[in-house]
Amino acid sequence: MPLYFIRHGESQANEQNRFAGQLDSPLTDLGVRQAEQAARRVAALGLDLDEVHVSTLGRARRTADIVIAGQQRAPGRLVVSDALVERDFGIFSGRNKSLVKKSIGFAGYTEAFHSHTGRPPGGESWQAMYERVAVYYHDVLLPASRAGRTVLVVAHKYIVEMFAIAAADLPPERYRDLKIPNARPLTEEDLRRAAGAPAAAGLVNDLGEIVEIRLPLLVALAAAAGVAAQLLVGVRVPPWAFATAMTLLLGVGTFFTLLRVDPRTLRGTPGSLRPALPLLLARFALGLALLWGGSGLPLELAGLFLLLPPALIVPTLSLLWGGDYFFAVRHTVAASVVMPLALLGALAITVPSGARPDGGLGAALITYGAVLLVALALPGTGAQALRRRDPIRAGALSTNWNWLGGLALVPVAGLATFALTPADPGDVPHLARQLVLVMAATGLLLAGLRLLTVAFLRLRRPAAGIGRDLIITQSTPNVFLWLAMAAILAPAAGSHPSVIGLGVALVFFLAVFVDEQVFRYGHSQDLRAAVHRAHPPVVATPSGSGA
Repeated sequence: MPLYFIRHGESQANEQNRFAGQLDSPLTDLGVRQAEQAARRVAALGLDLDEVHVSTLGRARRTADIVIAGQQRAPGRLVVSDALVERDFGIFSGRNKSLVKKSIGFAGYTEAFHSHTGRPPGGESWQAMYERVAVYYHDVLLPASRAGRTVLVVAHKYIVEMFAIAAADLPPERYRDLKIPNARPLTEEDLRRAAGAPAAAGLVNDLGEIVEIRLPLLVALAAAAGVAAQLLVGVRVPPWAFATAMTLLLGVGTFFTLLRVDPRTLRGTPGSLRPALPLLLARFALGLALLWGGSGLPLELAGLFLLLPPALIVPTLSLLWGGDYFFAVRHTVAASVVMPLALLGALAITVPSGARPDGGLGAALITYGAVLLVALALPGTGAQALRRRDPIRAGALSTNWNWLGGLALVPVAGLATFALTPADPGDVPHLARQLVLVMAATGLLLAGLRLLTVAFLRLRRPAAGIGRDLIITQSTPNVFLWLAMAAILAPAAGSHPSVIGLGVALVFFLAVFVDEQVFRYGHSQDLRAAVHRAHPPVVATPSGSGA
């Protein structure tokens, strides 16, 4: 009889982008629904389970219990085995996956996790893991299968992958990351096909890892390429085409961001503004003063800049940089809705009759609403609908293809700088001087926001994850939204926003790269200390100095 394998449903560690290994991590609500869907699929196959073999860890036990409860007959034998527990990830256990990858690099990550010679520091070697799984496959599972018994194994990602290598009878050096999805029932033949898939499948996985590790650098390079391309070809991009393309690309990122989020996580969305309220009020007051008290477009645009909610990529950055993530999602959603409403309310109260707003600002606010609808509301609704309709597929997309959401930022960067670089630069030295001034002013503005946030955190001392998210949310404004509005507002005022917009965009992309280096450096130092604790240096005893 064939053997069947299931990786446990989504755990909290999966949801939070952390390595679990042999740490216990309970199923999320999505993980429970994935297990229920797996139970229905097993029942639909008409399997009459004789044996269920399961890891001792709670997330696998819970998944197995749900699958068993969904069958017409309980299996005759339930085997709980230490041989099926997940790999021990050593010092990486419990850490943010993306920060680990960024700290040790693609080559180091591949060697530690996906090489047959690899071992995470302080953890289990690939060879030891493979040997215990292969012994279980040959000595326990195959005899039961050959005796005509229907067997289901419920275990973990790396364990199921070891079964795939053993079932396909492949040499260890052929191993690669198979991206086994949560809770999808797989036959022995499914595992053989996955293990023996063409090398191109592995290249796609490697591409995802490289994008995750190098995303800010790729974005910065795309921004530089956009400037160079415009100087070469000189093609003007209409404002409506620019705003539409950016909005659609940002919607891709939002889809993958909200695909990870349980609807219950969003219930505290309004309250997520409370920890940052003093910062938001200070920004709001200064931004409103500049927008309505300043003379000239630069000051008005600076005021508009301060009134922006966080960028829609903030939750992605939180996921990559070890923030709370769910706070970042709630805060970004809440601020994206509340801040424009607060702006409209303040204008209704404070702007004298006959004063601005004018048609340009009205059009800009309409653009604001359209961007939020297409880039936030619609993709978010679609992501949540997929989570409800097909939990297993939603989990597979979220876990294995989330990098596509980050990758969408690369063409956004190239498009933004291409569209904002003047098609006919004219006096290049003068243009360069203007650009340097705009970049310097924007850099000072972002630095001021960062210093204000850091000073605020020293007084309030929130939890580490939320503190990091506050730094990200308050110093990563939604410049994409700003650019879309500026493209409407500036022409209405008789000016062209290209140089200002280009300078702001370039500083934004550079700031994301610099921020990542800061977070990565801190995490790398922490990892070095952990390696030192796991492998303290041996101090040689001088010869002849016995007691």
